[in-house]
Amino acid sequence: MSVFAKGALAAALSLVMFAATAEAAGDVKTGRAKARQCVVCHGLDGVAKRPDVPNIGGESDLYLKKQLEAFRSGERRHEQMTIIAESLSDEDIADLVAWYSSLEYEVRLPE
Repeated sequence: MSVFAKGALAAALSLVMFAATAEAAGDVKTGRAKARQCVVCHGLDGVAKRPDVPNIGGESDLYLKKQLEAFRSGERRHEQMTIIAESLSDEDIADLVAWYSSLEYEVRLPE
């Protein structure tokens, strides 16, 4: 393969990857509004309100997306999350992921 062909292939792959990422990116502001359904358990700030619920604020967008899709498909099951996730569209998931992954926390180690 020529140097030109390798460069063209790399450029094409970069464009495809960029388009896929842009398409999957949700809206933080919309995600915040949609997170109202999550507040009872996960809180608007992503900090769980019950000890048996995970903290999701600041989690990786890849992790959050995978978990919501797994609940939606039935690959992962939970009494409440499966029911909630079944009604989520791809856009809903992208927006929720954008919101919760955008949250930032500061960790202070004990002295």
